[in-house]
Amino acid sequence: MRVSVPRCFQDHPVTTALIGLSIAWSVSVLVAFGGWLAPSAPDQRNLLYLVRQSRLIQSFKVDSAQTPPEVWLKRLGPNVARERWRSSPGDIWWMVWLQDGAPLLVLQSTDTSEPSRVSALFPGMELLFADELHRKSFMSKLPAKGFASSGLERDCIDRLSGSTAVAWNPSGLSSIAGPLAFAFHSGSYGCVSLNLDRRRFVFDGLVSSRPLSSAPSSLRRPPETQTVFKTFADLSPPQNQLALHLSGSTTKLLFASLLQRRLLSDGIEKNYGLPPQLQAQWLMAPMNLEVHLRHKGPFKAWLQLTLAFQKQQASDVNKGLASISSVLESRGMRSQLIQTSTGPNAAQSSTLIWMNDQRQELGRWSLVPSNQNQFLLRFSLGGPPGLLESPLKSKPNSGLMVRFHAKQLTELGWLKSSWPIQVRQAGQGELRLQPMLGSKSDHQDTWYWLEGQLSLR
Repeated sequence: MRVSVPRCFQDHPVTTALIGLSIAWSVSVLVAFGGWLAPSAPDQRNLLYLVRQSRLIQSFKVDSAQTPPEVWLKRLGPNVARERWRSSPGDIWWMVWLQDGAPLLVLQSTDTSEPSRVSALFPGMELLFADELHRKSFMSKLPAKGFASSGLERDCIDRLSGSTAVAWNPSGLSSIAGPLAFAFHSGSYGCVSLNLDRRRFVFDGLVSSRPLSSAPSSLRRPPETQTVFKTFADLSPPQNQLALHLSGSTTKLLFASLLQRRLLSDGIEKNYGLPPQLQAQWLMAPMNLEVHLRHKGPFKAWLQLTLAFQKQQASDVNKGLASISSVLESRGMRSQLIQTSTGPNAAQSSTLIWMNDQRQELGRWSLVPSNQNQFLLRFSLGGPPGLLESPLKSKPNSGLMVRFHAKQLTELGWLKSSWPIQVRQAGQGELRLQPMLGSKSDHQDTWYWLEGQLSLR
């Protein structure tokens, strides 16, 4: 915790919520480049190679009722582009962001395709590079022979060849997310299908912290994700101004990529006295995170994080809080302890309020009895919490549930101008991250099924 709470809010990683928004980045390109018509199938070996060689690859469908996208006009020339676009309704085409240079435009080849753009190594495809140097560089790196694909890769190729979809790796994610990419470790690799249902953007697919090529063949989709999200009934901002709500069986999906960094973990232990053992306990705790807008007072929002611990962990948790208290007091912050009675059995809970020199409340934490075997540790930043407190729900392997309001996140400064305007001005969104089934290794929490939706304005 820092004294400068507004700065904390600006830098706080939205993490998994932004995974969903990273995928929603594709909305602006989809709206500009194509429609949503019937699919056609390319050579899967070609697409597999392009997926493995690219930072990000996205498939589109031609909507001949619209004008050709700018990249078609530049690579084909205005007249040829308009004729090809008009005569190929429903055809799938691809944009491939390679490791360097301008993106590669890939079309399904026709009898009129220029021979220089068609290679025997990529049958059925027409490759349109930004320049000759880029083409030579790409062709010089082609493998001498083919390679096997995993089950998840084959699923991804089906999506890219038969629907509007996007696949990425860590460098592609970094190009979208910028400095926040470090927080997206659980979704470093991914492949999802995209669909626009009126003004509702829907997506589902696979994400992982490891390459899809390393996925075991035994993986399968969780059955509980077969149900479709309900259509949003109200596209207006929530009355309680809830900008972000995350709940999950552990905090690992949010914070593991941070605490697994030795430099950061050592710094937390050195500066706040929280040993790796306690950090590991916090990673495994069921959690509930809420961010609410404030329209009055010195803060733009208040944040509340609730963690659930077992009774036998109370000693370690109290030692950690005592250590943090010492550090905050050494930095000039003041504290006030409040004891209250809560629950049907009038169990005692304690709240420690932290203030600056002007006795302005910056944040607080409280220990709240939950049941005979569990207690809750609740943190809040940005002043006293509001009245709404969502119940903490935790189930084994329940993954992560996220609800957010994109425009409100933009108001907080969490979605910068680098995000597409369609995303920054969007309404409610939600996503669900579930562990895939069938893993027989120690990496069963590495492979996830992602599905979600975002209301466009």
